[in-house]
Amino acid sequence: MSINHTNNYYIMLIDTPWAGPNTEVRNGPGLKLLNGTEVTYQVIEPFEIKLAVDDAAGDPLQFKTCDIHGPNRTTLFSKRLIELLKQHGVENVQYFDTNVVYEPTGEFYDYKMVNIIGLVKGLNEQESELLISERGTVLDIEKMVFDEEKLEGYKLCRLQEDSMLVVVHRSIKEAIEKAGLTGFLFVTDDEFEPGMI
Repeated sequence: MSINHTNNYYIMLIDTPWAGPNTEVRNGPGLKLLNGTEVTYQVIEPFEIKLAVDDAAGDPLQFKTCDIHGPNRTTLFSKRLIELLKQHGVENVQYFDTNVVYEPTGEFYDYKMVNIIGLVKGLNEQESELLISERGTVLDIEKMVFDEEKLEGYKLCRLQEDSMLVVVHRSIKEAIEKAGLTGFLFVTDDEFEPGMI
């Protein structure tokens, strides 16, 4: 049975310029932030992060900070992004104190390390092309087709088939674009290609 594709959901990728700034974790608590589950204990130690620009950049100051930085293993949201998500009713994100320094100037910026709660099995397995292990684990996604009924009710979540992938509802994508927030690339399921993370 074919699922009706309405493109109400998008994969949200981190898309900073070629020279960065790139995230370098200097120190911090050893949290697991990719499994979609809530951290249930109090985290006191802040993360220490450096946003570094590639040495090949002629003028590093041309590569400004964005509203999202990654990779997804250590995803940072800016204050503007956090406020936008809260305004749009996104409540399934935990925020952790983070000291972020922008290396070219030594300035500190207001970011939080995030934990997106919600690991949703959101693919139509019949129409997607998945490499699945003998134990039933998805090893690779060659072609992706969302089952939007499974994603319904989530404005932001991780995809169970590949927890590095963050899925957002159209309303969040459009709000981010309207606000002019930077560092994002949104792709539909049919635009997805292996290795996009």
